[in-house]
Amino acid sequence: MTADPALDLTVAYLRLNGYFVITEQDLHVREPTGYRSLTDLDVIAVRPPTAPGLPHHHAGELVEECLIVTHIDVDLAIDASRFDVIIGEVKTGEATFQPALRSPGALHAALRRTGGLYTTPLDEVVDQLIADGACTTPTARVRLVVFAGHGHIATATTIRLGDAARFIRTHLITHQDLYRVTRFADPVVALLELLQKLDGRGGRVAQPPGRSKAARSIRPPEVVG
Repeated sequence: MTADPALDLTVAYLRLNGYFVITEQDLHVREPTGYRSLTDLDVIAVRPPTAPGLPHHHAGELVEECLIVTHIDVDLAIDASRFDVIIGEVKTGEATFQPALRSPGALHAALRRTGGLYTTPLDEVVDQLIADGACTTPTARVRLVVFAGHGHIATATTIRLGDAARFIRTHLITHQDLYRVTRFADPVVALLELLQKLDGRGGRVAQPPGRSKAARSIRPPEVVG
């Protein structure tokens, strides 16, 4: 878990939607006097071209079902026929991008970090990302995405953090039979699942016995002089 809860929420959301995620990737520029920090990429995420569903393995007459991703948030508009690559910025407030993130050097570095997914030359992919915020090649779609508290960027995809949190909660409720037997390594999903379990049991923090509601209010300590 990082020191940035908005980034943690974004990572949890992307993982539930089937992405492999890299966070806080530092980028540097080499100059005659040495290295200079250019920027850091909050999120680089890659989703393989697989549709959600129930993969089956046949072993004799038995069929094993292994569920990985149950459904995908429609706001992500996934094309399951190609790799989906997100270069993302996380903001708790207004949706904005660091200017350095749209620089050719930063975008080249991010694309190289995702491997050889592209049949189109990287220069063409970068040029289209700078112009339109997205580029679709025969093998992959690459997008600039901002995960923010509010606002919108015309040349990028915007995902509201509140919508991401609601998707996770709805996802856990819809598939509670699955998640009842699931242990989560992701701290955000684990916390939301715990809250869901407590809600499902009418869970409230128990009050000490023998105290009235009026007595439960917090009073300042008496000053003895």
